[in-house]
Amino acid sequence: MNTLAHSISDEESILDEHGLASVTLTVYWSDNRADHEEQMHVEKLSVWREADILPADIGENIAGMQAGDVAETKLDPGEFIEPWEPCREIATKPSRFDRHHRRGLEVEPRTGRFYPQGFFQGVRGIYKDAVDPSRITGLTQDRMEVDLNHPLARCPIRVKFHLDQVLPGYDRRGGRCTSPLDDLLRYPGLAAPLANGQDTDYADEVSGMARMDERRDQSFYANPRLVQHLDARALETVNGLYRRLIPAQSEVLDLMASFDSHINGVTPAKLHLLGMNAEELAANPAAHNHVVQDLNETPILPFESNCLDAVVCTASIEYLTRPAQVLAETLRALRPGGVFIITFSNRWFPSKAIRIWSELHEFERVGMVTQWLQQSGFDRLGTFSSRGWPRPEDDPYAGETSISDPVYAVFGYKPED
Repeated sequence: MNTLAHSISDEESILDEHGLASVTLTVYWSDNRADHEEQMHVEKLSVWREADILPADIGENIAGMQAGDVAETKLDPGEFIEPWEPCREIATKPSRFDRHHRRGLEVEPRTGRFYPQGFFQGVRGIYKDAVDPSRITGLTQDRMEVDLNHPLARCPIRVKFHLDQVLPGYDRRGGRCTSPLDDLLRYPGLAAPLANGQDTDYADEVSGMARMDERRDQSFYANPRLVQHLDARALETVNGLYRRLIPAQSEVLDLMASFDSHINGVTPAKLHLLGMNAEELAANPAAHNHVVQDLNETPILPFESNCLDAVVCTASIEYLTRPAQVLAETLRALRPGGVFIITFSNRWFPSKAIRIWSELHEFERVGMVTQWLQQSGFDRLGTFSSRGWPRPEDDPYAGETSISDPVYAVFGYKPED
């Protein structure tokens, strides 16, 4: 199935078979726990080099498209990603796991976690430098079961191709053997749960929740930081997600808040803030009231049960040392049907983040937070990711990287029954 939608006038430039374009690819997939939406912006796509390695329903329609046009297709398991094969589920001894594969770092094998294939020594067909993700699906003292299949090998996928802009110039070079869609699909499956429903062992027990700096958080947050912690393009994405998920006239709590709640256009009935620095909270122009509280010392929300319509937590979940208690409190305070939205990126204060956060792949963090929401009783779980956008030229880090901060989100709803 494919669809192609035209959305603007014929006066716009038409992309030809040698043309260049900026595009956004979005894939939608589901597992037995959550629905997922993954977005990747491609600043310069060459029709000549890349159209024929995209799914045919999309690639064959690119030439002739205009800015704003959309092409979509559905892919069955094995249609674009290599098919799942039972022979790629192997059993070996735990001693084959190379705990010291990375110099200076000891890695512990854990059930449900993903590791580069090179971590599994002496397994036939695996090379030491292999980096494709593989998952430990079972682990005992004497036996380790490993799935070498692509993490999305069993999932049907819906793909949307949006042509953002036709670019000047042409490209007649060859040489590409992978498409941007390959890059988009490579890692999101790391957020999926184990097929048997068993919880993944993320090491998010007491030791994994330790931090480099265990001093009281009040001292760390004593001085206000009236700066944004993500670049403007990433924050625009966060704001867009909040507008999409938070109904108008909702009573909203910004958890672990600061001077900006990123809810432009949401029009809440009330916005409550709970954070660590009174000066930062007082500078938030959208707030109706605020509470200064350290959730790591007191993981109890000062709100009645069933009184909030939405709770957001922006770029802060990695600092909670007792997330289960805070998520349970959030569920209590939400009205039935209320939504909790957690967003984060790949930037944080290392000294105050929980230890396990830095040890996980970015999409494994998505999986861990999704598991936290499920364990806390949220349902209708969903995730969202957005990557590949150009970093604003006036951003302080523009000279270090041309790519905007990635955005990851996990959200869930309080059951209505």
